[in-house]
Amino acid sequence: MNPMGPTLPELDASRCTGCGECVAICPMACLEALGRIVWLPRPADCVSCGACVEVCGPAALTWQAAPAA
Repeated sequence: MNPMGPTLPELDASRCTGCGECVAICPMACLEALGRIVWLPRPADCVSCGACVEVCGPAALTWQAAPAA
């Protein structure tokens, strides 16, 4: 679990290589890739585990605060 509390991964498209490792490692299948474009179609399913941020070699994924419910 992310020590920062409820957060969502945020993509810096200028750093993303489109490798898809973040999509593959997400245990909740929150991330998807359309070609080389990664996006978060199911943010409500994200458990803020941090796997996608940790596996991202070029540091294209970082944390942003989740919107208040």
